[in-house]
Amino acid sequence: MMKSSQMNTMTTPVATSSHASKVKTKPALLTYRCMIFYRFVLALLGGYVLSTLLAILIAQYFMAYGTSAAMSATLLAFTLHTAVFIWVFMVNKTFNASLGIIVPSILLFVLYKFIGN
Repeated sequence: MMKSSQMNTMTTPVATSSHASKVKTKPALLTYRCMIFYRFVLALLGGYVLSTLLAILIAQYFMAYGTSAAMSATLLAFTLHTAVFIWVFMVNKTFNASLGIIVPSILLFVLYKFIGN
């Protein structure tokens, strides 16, 4: 059996420093908020650039169809911008989200210059 002094030491709560845990979480919280803000800006501006380049390419490629080409390009651009905005927040790593926006944007820009402006 346990002595009463041993029982008291087992049930006595251990005092922890809450100051140390707050110091550790503040930089992590700031880093997390900056990462979310970066993803928001990436989704907003990167999605805009990507969808604009797609709309320009589709409108130029199907120029013979006139108004329907412009409307189709605009509809696809809105759809792509929405999909990109959702996708940026679904990706696990921020670097992969950045590459997923930058690489297709560069490819679409090269195609735009190749087709002719």
